[in-house]
Amino acid sequence: IHQSGASKRNVSVNFIVISSHTLLMTSSGAGHTSKDSAVSLSEEFLQLAEQELADVLGQDDLTVTQESTVYQSVLRWINHMPEERQGAISTLLPKVRLGLMDKSYITDNVLNNDVVKTNPESHLLVSDTLKVMSQPSLICSESGINNTLFCRRLPNAVLLMFRFYSKNIEAFDYRTNSWITVQTHPSLEDTMAHLLLYSTVFLGRCFYIVGGGLRWTNPSNRVWRYNLVTHTWQEMSPMQESRRCVSVAVLKGYIYAMGGYRDDYTSLRTAERYQPNINQWTFIASMNEERRDASCTTLNNKIYICGGRSNRVLNTAEYYNPDTNQWTLITPMGTLRCGLGVVAYMSHIFAVGGSDGSRHQRSAEAYDPVTNTWYDVPEMVHTHSYFDIAVMNKKIFVVSCHTTNRIVECYDYTTNTWSMYDCVRCCVISGLPNMAEYCSPRKPIIPRTQV
Repeated sequence: IHQSGASKRNVSVNFIVISSHTLLMTSSGAGHTSKDSAVSLSEEFLQLAEQELADVLGQDDLTVTQESTVYQSVLRWINHMPEERQGAISTLLPKVRLGLMDKSYITDNVLNNDVVKTNPESHLLVSDTLKVMSQPSLICSESGINNTLFCRRLPNAVLLMFRFYSKNIEAFDYRTNSWITVQTHPSLEDTMAHLLLYSTVFLGRCFYIVGGGLRWTNPSNRVWRYNLVTHTWQEMSPMQESRRCVSVAVLKGYIYAMGGYRDDYTSLRTAERYQPNINQWTFIASMNEERRDASCTTLNNKIYICGGRSNRVLNTAEYYNPDTNQWTLITPMGTLRCGLGVVAYMSHIFAVGGSDGSRHQRSAEAYDPVTNTWYDVPEMVHTHSYFDIAVMNKKIFVVSCHTTNRIVECYDYTTNTWSMYDCVRCCVISGLPNMAEYCSPRKPIIPRTQV
């Protein structure tokens, strides 16, 4: 579940999530996204040639939550034409990261599988894998086992930390629980190092810096784009209006900038849209409310914006329909919130934290667009205001980073609880061809001795 284009702001640091796709190659070499086991259920998958399938399953950026999914996909492909394909197990099984599977699963479902048992090469591979799992030191010896069998695939998302005032870009890989320095990015002009209260969004492999202002004055209409593939900066066409504390979202290939405030601290109702292919901003319909310090997200081809402040803290919320160019008010939130985080998650809109004007909030609530109602969500562990929020790995991540310390927690709908987590704040981006640059090295995992 990816929430794309949420508005993000920070004084000097920015975090984003890079997401990869599950890749299913066609015979023509084209790719499209899919979900885990759904890959192996499609007719297109079943018609792949042996080497095509081997190439797909061997990719580091194949997004699967469990390697057993990959193994089951191999069996489904073979069983589709068992007589012709049974011998392909010796080509395909080495593409499964057997060393990441549970030992008992391997014994019960792989070693004793009829297709594997009748293929001496595959049976030996499984036996050797089990031997290494029982004697982890063998993974570093000349055991003949392919270390790739014990290497994690690339994660479906990583967290990227971006700083204006330094040249480092750091990435957090949740699968290895580790940080790496990705690269040194080229500096923007010196004045941009002091940019405050800007917003960020990801579109087309690029990271956009929208609005903000230098120090605490002079709101800006400038827009910068950083290409995460070529590692280059480019200044784009400016917005029609200068905006600080602006809410930014991506929908259907356009960037939307909504609200914010002028240099006289007047909050804005106006909104505008950026079309990348012509590098141009145009006004769209104005919102029903003046809003700054609001937060927005996208769901069902609509942009939802919640809370913020005008001359008072707001609990109102509304959505924009690009097909009709209209804003529609929805049921207000139960709590006044500015500096909140809003994200689309499990087909609902979650509004988290913020301030009611007198105190920071731990509370959270969610909106059901079908019933047009809000309901309470369990409170966070900490209060959060003027923070970042995103969805990664089927969880909501909330990150406050006002000091050198990061306070990070995540919400899991399966347990309906918040818990502390060691990572960063983020907005969601996807589809980078150089995903490996933003992940920790794929070193073999030394398995624990299993009995």
